[in-house]
Amino acid sequence: MEQLEMLWAYQQEDMKADRIALEIRRSPTRQQLEKSRDFIADRKEQYTKIEEQVAVMADRMDIIRDALPRCEEQLAALSKEMEENAPADLEAVQALLNKASHCRETISNYEKEMRRIAKDSNEFVRKQQTLQVEATQEKQKFVTLRESYNKELTEQKAKLEAQRAVAEKAAAGIDPKLMEEYRTIKKHITPPLARLLNDQCGGCNTAQPSALLRKIKSGTEIIECETCGRMIIP
Repeated sequence: MEQLEMLWAYQQEDMKADRIALEIRRSPTRQQLEKSRDFIADRKEQYTKIEEQVAVMADRMDIIRDALPRCEEQLAALSKEMEENAPADLEAVQALLNKASHCRETISNYEKEMRRIAKDSNEFVRKQQTLQVEATQEKQKFVTLRESYNKELTEQKAKLEAQRAVAEKAAAGIDPKLMEEYRTIKKHITPPLARLLNDQCGGCNTAQPSALLRKIKSGTEIIECETCGRMIIP
């Protein structure tokens, strides 16, 4: 019974330390810092994607610049052919006209595409500038938050270490096997130790069988709740 009471006292100090650790993880400053970090990463990702799109458009623009002169040369050659070698019949004339029409349509489409690419490129540049401004402003905010959080973390860690020391002191004299059982259960449920209250597990409020109740109340052996797995002590 004494060992179980010592373990109960240890658990109180252990849970205090866990609450401090939880406060550190749930710190509003830390959450703001993580949100700021994610914001900067998102803007960087967007910027990179735009760079990739702009590179694709630049490659396409180069292809069009190379193709346009060839289309214009082909159109000029067709015009010269019609002037210097008059087609023999209407069918031949129509064939040349169709070729010339196709060249002009291709040139027109290329010119439209170049204008669209130029417009999209300007929009992407403006978007990149906006992203840079937003990222720069957020980085300044991030630095301020990080300094504040580092100060807060230093204080909280000192508090946590002090409480861990108190818990370790409370663990002195407890059977190592009992501590091992405590830590094993704690991996699955917290707190790992519960009182027997009105013949129920104080952790999950499940009524305990009569056979187990006698063993729990005797305090001579470790009894685990069949529902939640906690060790139950009287």
